[in-house]
Amino acid sequence: MSVSSPGPAPAQSSPAIQLRGLLRHFHNRAGAVTKALDGVSLEVAQGEIFGIVGRSGAGKSTLIRCVNLLERPTQGEVRVLGEDLMLLDDAALRQRRRGIGMVFQHFNLLSSRTVAENVAFPLEVAGVPKAERTARVAEVLGLVGLAQKAENYPAQLSGGQKQRVGIARALAPRPRILLCDEATSALDPETTHDILGLIRQLRDKLDLTVLLITHEMAVVKEICDRVAVMEAGQVLEQGRVFDVFTRPTHPTTRSFIAGTIGHSVPTGTVARLPAPRPGEEKRLLQVLFAGPNSTRAVISEASRRYGIDLDIISGRIDEIAGEPFGLMALAAYGPSTALDEAVAWFEELGLVVTPLAEVI
Repeated sequence: MSVSSPGPAPAQSSPAIQLRGLLRHFHNRAGAVTKALDGVSLEVAQGEIFGIVGRSGAGKSTLIRCVNLLERPTQGEVRVLGEDLMLLDDAALRQRRRGIGMVFQHFNLLSSRTVAENVAFPLEVAGVPKAERTARVAEVLGLVGLAQKAENYPAQLSGGQKQRVGIARALAPRPRILLCDEATSALDPETTHDILGLIRQLRDKLDLTVLLITHEMAVVKEICDRVAVMEAGQVLEQGRVFDVFTRPTHPTTRSFIAGTIGHSVPTGTVARLPAPRPGEEKRLLQVLFAGPNSTRAVISEASRRYGIDLDIISGRIDEIAGEPFGLMALAAYGPSTALDEAVAWFEELGLVVTPLAEVI
């Protein structure tokens, strides 16, 4: 019995994953209802790495388990590769799940089995002949860089190696979708970087679609193409990682990314700023430099053009998904009209100006 991706591939324009109006309610013994998911809708394009981020209890794990119906929604639609999984019987659902690999936070390896035997386990369950299993195990262990560890046991591996085994096991049935449930949360930063790099390489090499949940915005920044931010079972905002990081619209999102791209400004620095001169006012501004004018010397140009003083409180230059951006906190001093004109000019250039009080 050979394991292959179930069913014909849909057109490339069709999303790999579509979730529509998902509700997932839990009832306790007293009859009270907890809404783990409260009307979640999102789409994941084929071949992208889509991140779902949120604090503990936001509904992330419930959501990702709904994609392969390990958790069945109370209401809503779950479409994977164009097919509504909610309409399938048990036998058909088991078959479709072979096309959806899953990587877990705590590895979930069988301690009494070797690395090769752990990777072979889903193929055994599927009834794949031994010779085919052996060849496939060798292939995926090579993909994750563990060909020399095939006969080792989990206890002999580092955390990063264990997660590579988990990834190899998930890939063994040749899935087209890979679900990662906090796959790097138990790893140190250097190992996390290595595992994220591996996931990206595998996505490119195998044309996978990856849905990844995490509570760390640094993980999203490093690997994801798009992201959804969750809280209390709802999606607060979603979009391209660059846009969500640089132009967050919800306070929860701003809180999440503050430590990752430096929205925060030391309060002591703000307290030591001088008062404005008579006839002038002081404004504290955050300026986001992105797009074609991100490297233009606009601070000095604005100061000359409008006769204002612009003091840099803090700033940094970074990159998200290959796109550069600068984030700068300014104390602007000058007549009110001149400050208004300078802010309008910044915005004409495509820069994003926000009162600092809204982001710290």
